[in-house]
Amino acid sequence: MKTRLFADLAAFARAACTHASHLDREVPLAPFYVREQPVGWLRPSFAELLRRWPHHFEVTSSFVALRANPDTVHGRTTAMAEVTAALERDGVIRGWRNELVSVSNHYAAPELLRVERAATRHFGMMAYGAHLNGFTRRHGEPFLWIARRAASKSVDPDRLDNLVGGRIACGYTVDETIRKEAWEEAGIPESLMRGVGCAGAVRVEYSVPEGLHREVIFTHDLWLPEDFRPQNQDGEVARLYCLTIPETIEAILAGEFTLDAGAVTVDALLRNAVLAPEDPLYLELVRLLKP
Repeated sequence: MKTRLFADLAAFARAACTHASHLDREVPLAPFYVREQPVGWLRPSFAELLRRWPHHFEVTSSFVALRANPDTVHGRTTAMAEVTAALERDGVIRGWRNELVSVSNHYAAPELLRVERAATRHFGMMAYGAHLNGFTRRHGEPFLWIARRAASKSVDPDRLDNLVGGRIACGYTVDETIRKEAWEEAGIPESLMRGVGCAGAVRVEYSVPEGLHREVIFTHDLWLPEDFRPQNQDGEVARLYCLTIPETIEAILAGEFTLDAGAVTVDALLRNAVLAPEDPLYLELVRLLKP
């Protein structure tokens, strides 16, 4: 048995979902407002950096607010682009993606602005993603296809991940995202994706060196044919494994999974009755993972 970083799945979920676990914050955080709506949480040290742009931000000891001129979606996006580009040049923001994500006070609400994906953790903004659990059966037993992230990834390199997962970029729906990522990350053709719909959502939140990672992940399950072998297409996956359910759980408890992917996997085990309602941890896991 692998050395466990987490005592059980509930301990793992409490680390991945600090918003629901009642764990104390590692650092104090200041709310970040756009048009009087809280859309992020900033570390005080990062908030202080924003004083360089008094024409864009109101920075106080208790909050930071974006005061773009003009106060429109385009104006706010332009102001944030100026700031984040400067912070990237200074080495504060790393792993630049050249990929804009939409920011609003909740998913599918009117867009407030767009921002470079690499900056979302620094501003503590809620991100949105779509992941897919790739199940299969071997000798009548359920297995899970698991991906190992490439060592070149800027976030969580070389960690275990769901078979398919990606951030929802501007202009994409959840359904469009999961189908695009299914092909790019695992070579899953559209013919196998027919009938796959969103099965639910989980929310993760935890401290990272950049600030705060907050994400709602729309989850999907796909039972793949036993003879199907996923093939990565975009170079972001180093290796693919087909693991038994006990092997998958042990890898989660050993800390080998990203917190995001581990949470999505635990949610799938609940939904597919691998973990039964009679399990003493069942209701605690459901409570921790829900958005």
